[in-house]
Amino acid sequence: MKHKTERRRRNQRFSLRARLDSFRYAFDGLITMIFEQHNARIHLVVTLAVLALGLLTGLESIEWMMVILAICLVWMAEAVNTALESLADAAVPETHELVAKAKDVAAAAVLIAAAFSVIVALWAFWPF
Repeated sequence: MKHKTERRRRNQRFSLRARLDSFRYAFDGLITMIFEQHNARIHLVVTLAVLALGLLTGLESIEWMMVILAICLVWMAEAVNTALESLADAAVPETHELVAKAKDVAAAAVLIAAAFSVIVALWAFWPF
């Protein structure tokens, strides 16, 4: 039965409405993350501060690329972490050792991305 469903999905015609809906769902997810996750709000403040600092200091294009890459990496890691935590909590509401490990590893991804962003910020903004 799975193959029939996949074939049906592939044969569906392109729908502009469905594509626009997918963007709306993504923006809804971003707004939900910002309003429900404390760390996402911290990321938002830091993102705005770094962008303002970049404008004030006149970063070169390669520096801008690295800063934007670091910002995107942190936001992506936070989004995946938030999604995993929500799914884990829905699937296993009670405390479970493996769920806790999965959440910790997802949080580690955010930590790695944030550490990378600090390195990029030092490289971009530190006077050499």
